[in-house]
Amino acid sequence: METLGGPALPHAVARHLLDQHAGRLPDLSGLTVLVPNHRAGLDLARALAEGAGRPVLIPPHLTPLKSWAESTLKGASLADGRAEPQARRLARLHGVLRHQDWLGAVDKWALANELLQLADELSAARLGDAIGSRIRALHGGALDRETALIEAVWQALNTDGSDPQARYARALDILFEQLRAAPRPVYGYALGMLTAVEQRFLARCAEHVPLTLFGQDTGNGVAFALRQAWQETEPPLRERAALLAQHCPASPLQARITLSPAPHLEAEARAVATWVAGQLQAGRRGIALIALDRETARRVRALLERMDVLVADETGWTLSTTAAAAVIDRWLECVASDFPHIELLDLLKSPFVLGEPGARQDQVLAFELALRRHGVSQGMADMRRLAYGEFAALPVWLATLADARQGFPHSGTSVQNRAPLAVWLARLDDSLGKLEATAPLRADAAGARVLDTLDTLRRDLADDGEQYGFGEWRRWLNLALESESFIDASVASPIVLTSLPAARGRLFDAVAVIGADARHLPAHPAPGLFSQATRMQLGLPTPADEALAATADLMQLLTQGPALLSWQAWNNDEPNPASSLVLRLQALHQAAWNKPLPTQTIGVPPAQCSPLPGASVQPAPTVSAAQLPRHYSPTAYQTLLDCPYRFFARSVLGIRELDEADEALDKSDYGNALHHILQRFHDSGPPLERDAALARLDEFSDAEFAALPAYTAAAWRTRWRALQPTYIDAWLAHAAQGWRYQSGETDFAVPHTVAGLGEITLHGRVDRVDAKDDIRYVIDYKTSTAQSLRKKLKAPDEAVQLPFYAWLCEAAAAYLPVNEVPVAPLELDGETDVEAISRRLPDLLEAIAAGAALPAHGIDGVCAYCEARGLCRKGMWSEPDKNSSA
Repeated sequence: METLGGPALPHAVARHLLDQHAGRLPDLSGLTVLVPNHRAGLDLARALAEGAGRPVLIPPHLTPLKSWAESTLKGASLADGRAEPQARRLARLHGVLRHQDWLGAVDKWALANELLQLADELSAARLGDAIGSRIRALHGGALDRETALIEAVWQALNTDGSDPQARYARALDILFEQLRAAPRPVYGYALGMLTAVEQRFLARCAEHVPLTLFGQDTGNGVAFALRQAWQETEPPLRERAALLAQHCPASPLQARITLSPAPHLEAEARAVATWVAGQLQAGRRGIALIALDRETARRVRALLERMDVLVADETGWTLSTTAAAAVIDRWLECVASDFPHIELLDLLKSPFVLGEPGARQDQVLAFELALRRHGVSQGMADMRRLAYGEFAALPVWLATLADARQGFPHSGTSVQNRAPLAVWLARLDDSLGKLEATAPLRADAAGARVLDTLDTLRRDLADDGEQYGFGEWRRWLNLALESESFIDASVASPIVLTSLPAARGRLFDAVAVIGADARHLPAHPAPGLFSQATRMQLGLPTPADEALAATADLMQLLTQGPALLSWQAWNNDEPNPASSLVLRLQALHQAAWNKPLPTQTIGVPPAQCSPLPGASVQPAPTVSAAQLPRHYSPTAYQTLLDCPYRFFARSVLGIRELDEADEALDKSDYGNALHHILQRFHDSGPPLERDAALARLDEFSDAEFAALPAYTAAAWRTRWRALQPTYIDAWLAHAAQGWRYQSGETDFAVPHTVAGLGEITLHGRVDRVDAKDDIRYVIDYKTSTAQSLRKKLKAPDEAVQLPFYAWLCEAAAAYLPVNEVPVAPLELDGETDVEAISRRLPDLLEAIAAGAALPAHGIDGVCAYCEARGLCRKGMWSEPDKNSSA
């Protein structure tokens, strides 16, 4: 290893090559330089061109080692070294695991994926054939089954030489023979962690060709300070700080490294965006945003785009999270679960399927409202019936969906519904064609990536004959899409969002490390089959090795120019400490120069000017008489008393919450079911004999709950069955007093003239009306608790529903709680002035028609369940200016 001085290693390598091979200029094609990645090679080529100062320069062969080796195998047959596709290897491995009964219910696809990675690690470390004996030597018989499993995996995947690492080793052997036959100088820098295969290749090369690997000289101020901070060996930090202060009397880091501990995600993103804006104003263009915390990095990108600063995102998205993959997931969920309404509606509103969305937009909206109105949560048969009733004919788009599903067998998990993975993929492709989704997906960059991935998987698995059910195949497909990524290549910008390994060996003017906390720097490995101690004993890479590599990568970046290290000091209301690397750097700097590193203020990143929204104030609209409705129920009256603005939203604007087409049966559904049951029961003229009446009530109850499309109906049915005898007893006791059922769900209405408004109708629907001689008795069923109903009866001028019913029907009135034992009527006090309470409504309407405001002043108990809360924005009102009237 030869060390080179200078702030940026690529520049130092370029200078060295130009100096050492000046006689070759302008043609350096006889040299090979191993680079960590292709982008680093482009940076080195630019550095060579700038350093040479010539109009023409033929650069060296700049290549990553793996790409160079694989170029020797192009066109080779499988026997000659073409690697078996990973998808086929994974399927073969899953075929082994699914027959291991002792694994139980573990997700075998996920386990196969982990074991596949482990097998490749073992192959790269050249441990495969000896792995069983090595594990047994370390653990005796403690891991017999695990060891046997790993040996079985190795035998299944790696003994025929078609695994990627064996192929790579063969490629390196061929490359070595080529170099030995035709020697040429080989250089390399910033190659990162090398596998045993790669180390062996380079060691053999060094014996036959001129091989030079470059490392960065840490003698300059910034690199020396970072090395002193981050080395974990002796001497102690205080001694290192003294040495550093002696070497650099003035801090080389003070003007180079800035820290930004932020209280939360938005603050961190704003701090980074503000810092980037400052770097751009200073004339720096090549800026790296190292996305250790991807969520914050995405927010930084959004803030920069507000400033019209484009960011090239090299990290990309997991393919399964793209809109195109989501459409396929929605479609498969419709196939698997018989068209649940949420996934179905998402699919129908997608631009990727069924042609132009605008052509079906109105019908889809009407269909959605019908689904919600009728409570149809899933089931193509019910949806077809509903569509016929709504449109008098089956819409083309619904018929297309039903037809496209026919390609997927969906009658259980029987043997005839099992097929190879490639067959399932072909069925998916055929269904996408029927849905007219192929062309729109192909026209979308992410969609094209999804289709290409599916095509590649189908080709790779064409020879795999293992049979899978729909659920197994779908789990595999999800994992396959999660393992692929999509990178938007349409944005070209010198500001890049990238990862720490991808930035290795590259040139930047400035670097921001986003998420430099203990959770992300260094990254923590996911738990695996082997403990870290076992991995170390086997010679496999450990987290400590990866942390050292990450530290080296970070050091190489921070020596190039200004750098920002940002993190959230708090996460989920818990302290979130900085990375140990940051803490050690802070401690060393304080000890060496007796002052902290500078910090970045959160600030407000510059953005394009846009009008700010006005301050939110308590709304109090006024309406004309023409805008007021002409029919008023007890619910509308109660709403007006609870909150005039809620009345405005509901009754004047006509805003309603959408019905929920939800399969779960909630308390309101339970209440509606009881109303239907009790109306049918009393309309049937039940006998005044307890057992016969209870049997009839039970019959009607069974029929009603059986028709409800919800698995939770059983729980509510059990609850009501326990209350039925008590209800019958209460009804018989009422009948014993001479009361007889007269009608149920009966509409009553009273016309009334309001000054400034004209004639209105006060109306209501009463649950049950009993009569004795010429006297009426109104009963209002409630599933509320008796305690809450008694509270309402104490303030009938505030809870007006029951007094309003009593006035409309000219009757005595009572609540009948049917949700707890005992079932007993709670009667309205006979002294209540129901007429005064009811006629207060016309008086209020007269004032509103005359211009009285409708302010939002509901109490918290009302606001908590108010659908208009997002309109009035209570809790966000600005305090009025108390001095404005002075």
